[in-house]
Amino acid sequence: MHHADLPQSASNLPPQDVPAAEAGVAHELACDQAPYRESGDGWMRDWVFRRNCSMSPRQLIVFYASLCVVSLIVASIAWDVGGSLVLPFTGIELGSVALALVVYGRHATDRERVRLSAQQLQVEWENAGVVQSVSFNPQWVRVSLPDSGLIEVSSAGRTVYIGRYSRPERRAVLAKDLRAALRAL
Repeated sequence: MHHADLPQSASNLPPQDVPAAEAGVAHELACDQAPYRESGDGWMRDWVFRRNCSMSPRQLIVFYASLCVVSLIVASIAWDVGGSLVLPFTGIELGSVALALVVYGRHATDRERVRLSAQQLQVEWENAGVVQSVSFNPQWVRVSLPDSGLIEVSSAGRTVYIGRYSRPERRAVLAKDLRAALRAL
């Protein structure tokens, strides 16, 4: 994984929703379950939002390996009885499935994380294995929920959008909870 801090004028992905079929139902830490307490690492609040994926990358590999074994056995039997085109088409099929699984697997661990301490508000997101992060002074942060549907966090000319993996109806609750946590500092 790569870690990169964005320059002052940069922002993460533009404000657009992930299609429901792609994102599924997000696993999220409920805002009212994240206590106001100092953790061992200095963070008072920690919100984590992950893409909902039914299979981990390791499970994908096991699934694909078993699919290859079964498909190649069937194709070999067909080859033995004279079906000369079955084996090449099986190769094309397995290649197509491999490509689809690679695309799926690259984004299986995508997530957003918002961490708050008295000294900073850190927004971190992972997309296809690349981790990026932006830190803000919590005293100067503005949190809003524009028409795009994503939560806008901005300060000192920098803007990031969060909530991509949270259900739309939960974003308003998250924005409210984040504002309350910032005011409590």
